[in-house]
Amino acid sequence: MKKKFLALILSVALICSMAGVGTMAWFTSQSKSENNTFSTGTLTLGGVINGEDDKEHFASVSFEDMEPGEPPQKIQETVLKNVGSLPFYLYRITASSLEDDPNTDQNDTILDNVLNVKITIDQEVVYEGKLSQLVSQNGGYFDPIYDIQPSDEKTMVIEAFMDENANNQYQGLKTKCDLTVYASQNDSPITGEPTGREVDMGSTSLFSVTGYNNEDYVNFDWDWDPDDSVREEYILKIKHETGDATTVTYEARIWWKNSEWVYSLDGLNESDIELLKGPDIIRIKKSAFPSTWEGFEVELTGRQSFFEEYETINYNYWSLDRD
Repeated sequence: MKKKFLALILSVALICSMAGVGTMAWFTSQSKSENNTFSTGTLTLGGVINGEDDKEHFASVSFEDMEPGEPPQKIQETVLKNVGSLPFYLYRITASSLEDDPNTDQNDTILDNVLNVKITIDQEVVYEGKLSQLVSQNGGYFDPIYDIQPSDEKTMVIEAFMDENANNQYQGLKTKCDLTVYASQNDSPITGEPTGREVDMGSTSLFSVTGYNNEDYVNFDWDWDPDDSVREEYILKIKHETGDATTVTYEARIWWKNSEWVYSLDGLNESDIELLKGPDIIRIKKSAFPSTWEGFEVELTGRQSFFEEYETINYNYWSLDRD
């Protein structure tokens, strides 16, 4: 007798309400803006809802009656619009505020672990991965979409499907989440540009990192506290518009000896990545990255002692500045 898989008749729903966030990076050091006004104009990302312009929001989408392993036929689209007076670029998307449906006995937010999404803006893929990974700690950055002029519209398409191995615990669940798309003024610099400009990537209690590009390399300069330890470990995770890291590199220095391993789905190998022992710089050949990438997301992790916990600087976007 063939075993029946009840998971194949699951019915779930995902509803995403969406907010466009105008980020005044050039004027206010990356702080979020609530339709701030300056002498040079306003930067406001909005959308079109029921045929009308809406500031800082765009239309919700709903995915209903989803089944495990079903092809991503659940496709919804919404419109982003520049409803301000300044041209801007789009560079990031995140999900937040997953809500539990009080009408079910289970925690409906577990759906985000089996829901996969693919998001495109004007046919450019900006994210592909699990909904649970589309959170601010995990980046959500994409190669910037530049020069969106006042009144310009961009169509955002969202495809959603469930993992094939989703079981009966997901049957009948329903959850909501918020998606936020980030914009910044056209003239505001991207991290990594121009070549030679040093950028503070962040810090932990153990280290801080400064990034910069030169002609041939991306450089991440680590400043340890305390400095000049006999032992240091470095872990870099790299990805490009995905939920999972697609390259992981481990570098370690113990006294005068280095050790290294690299796992990569992107074509990088150990000859492309180097730890400079004296200045504590990890540098990566620009030519090693796929030619279609304008930049990448990078997470920086490290420790000095076996007895310390690893500490991490969350994902940042880094431009390759190849032009």
